[in-house]
Amino acid sequence: MRVIQHLGSRIFRNVLFATTITCLAPTHGHAASGCAPGSTCLSVTGKGVPAPEPAPFIAQCTGAFPDFVTPSAMVPSAGPWFKLSQSYPTAVPANDAPWSNIDFKDGVTGADAYLYALRDYAFDGMIDADFKPEANNVRPWFHMPLMNFGPRAREPMRGLTSERSVTGPELGLKPGVTIHNYAVGFYNAAGAVTIGQVLGGASPDLAKAQFPQGAMTFKILFSDVTANDFQDSDVLSGAPQWTIRTAAGPQTVRLMQMDVAAVDSRSPTGWVFGTFAFDSNATDTSPWRRLRPVGLSWGNDFGFTPADQQAGKKLTETTISDQAPAYAASHLGWAGRANGPVDNPISGCLSCHSTAQLPSAPITFSSACTTDAQKMLWFRDLKGNQPFGGVDASCNPITSAPPPKPLDFSLQLSVAVQNVVQFGDANPCSPSASIMNLRVDDHPGEHPRIAR
Repeated sequence: MRVIQHLGSRIFRNVLFATTITCLAPTHGHAASGCAPGSTCLSVTGKGVPAPEPAPFIAQCTGAFPDFVTPSAMVPSAGPWFKLSQSYPTAVPANDAPWSNIDFKDGVTGADAYLYALRDYAFDGMIDADFKPEANNVRPWFHMPLMNFGPRAREPMRGLTSERSVTGPELGLKPGVTIHNYAVGFYNAAGAVTIGQVLGGASPDLAKAQFPQGAMTFKILFSDVTANDFQDSDVLSGAPQWTIRTAAGPQTVRLMQMDVAAVDSRSPTGWVFGTFAFDSNATDTSPWRRLRPVGLSWGNDFGFTPADQQAGKKLTETTISDQAPAYAASHLGWAGRANGPVDNPISGCLSCHSTAQLPSAPITFSSACTTDAQKMLWFRDLKGNQPFGGVDASCNPITSAPPPKPLDFSLQLSVAVQNVVQFGDANPCSPSASIMNLRVDDHPGEHPRIAR
């Protein structure tokens, strides 16, 4: 359900895994100032490599992975400072999936019940904790590490990363107005077991990139849109607000969307994805609970085209909720698939996540894909242990050797792995046990950073 942007036309031709492995020297770099009390504050480059003062970037370390790596000028002088939840467990908890007995295929009733079960599970303790896992006394939640690099890196106050921008008249914005969107994701203990297995060693262990039953993740998405940016009424009136840090300084953002996903063996893909949108007409006491379901997908409805939608045919692996706010209901994915307001309408929740692999794949089709048959490559019901594969500049699937490594529908895991494996970004907090730079190619322009 993530931002879908064209990732370039030269996609994965002749990609080879190099055998050379290099790692950082065991140095802790240079101390810097400006981080949270009790943390280690390091002077680094934008790639996480130790650098002398004055620090071009600051890395805050409260654990083995950096909380953030951000330009010095962006570090808040008085907090709050984001803290990465990274004590990844080693065992999957039992009986921690209250949605597992809900029939998500039972029409709108079943889909909505499943979605609300995921939402309420995510919110238990988190609303009161202000979405800081360290303050949640109900259940533990964890972040994906190593999302600290490139133009979409974590900001230092709330740990949000940049998402797809939207330009009007899309979403009812005034023509030409562009809004910027941001998000932070959380994984439950079952999901965090996999994160620790993949990223907890000396180099990424991609063979362990399979999430277990009971794994669940959610992402809350915020926008800097103002009431004056809409053509009509403010669809985010009354939405929760956060202050984050951007290159332009502190920025107020408002809740627009929430994405949820769970591993579920009843799905042909092994996953169920859903999305919510804020409803300014809802009257729940907590504004967080004014999110309303938009849709749920457990498959990609392979073969279903816009012509089928126009003919009145129905999707069979997607259910669209009758509670979706109007602005979200009019902004669904390709041929009516489930999709959130911030997401690119030429894709769908499951579709873009099915591209999670190393080397990275384009998460939506490009303008080179002129036929529905070509576009359908993005709407296969793949399993999480099946790679999406490669696509050439003419929108034709290609075979590379060795084949891409699947990352089980996790674009955030794809970002973390791509950062260190393809772009050689470093972990400044634990240099003696740094992720090794296991290069997949020396032409990063062919595989741009994933635009979630």
